[in-house]
Amino acid sequence: MQLSPLQLMEYTFDGVSVMPVDGYEADPAFAPGLVFFPGKLAMSADTGLALLDEQEKYSDFGVKLTLRVGPKEGTQAPYNIQVSVRGTVRMHLTQAQGQSEERRVRALVNGASLLYGAVREMVSTITSRSAHGPLLLPSLSFQDLANQQPDSLASAALPAAAPAKRKKAVARTKPKV
Repeated sequence: MQLSPLQLMEYTFDGVSVMPVDGYEADPAFAPGLVFFPGKLAMSADTGLALLDEQEKYSDFGVKLTLRVGPKEGTQAPYNIQVSVRGTVRMHLTQAQGQSEERRVRALVNGASLLYGAVREMVSTITSRSAHGPLLLPSLSFQDLANQQPDSLASAALPAAAPAKRKKAVARTKPKV
């Protein structure tokens, strides 16, 4: 075991909405408390990344994830969910080795993954006391974000109390998952 070069420094939830779907009837083929069958879920995510500070040995990035989950058309799912979370990650790689693009990609892909873990746990906690019982969202991979190119400002990725040392926006992507 070793320390990861990417560290989640802080995160905050901008909004959490978990609404039971009226008329939902549990599928007896699935035991309650298990991961809900992902084939019945319509899931989408928006992500953003902003460079907050850059030093020789590390870069700080603001990462934002907004996740939307509901039933696919023609299927049933227990909840309609929308969660927005933002955080700050520190990526330790040296500029001397020309790793600024690798810093950006790792911060986006792994930062979104870390934030999704927080979202997954929050949804599980809320639904454990909700009308249709606990929902554990499926595990997701954000690897497809590695191929996204920075295309616009990403000020939405800044943490709520972003320091004034923000340098430049890096990427904003809208992948479907």
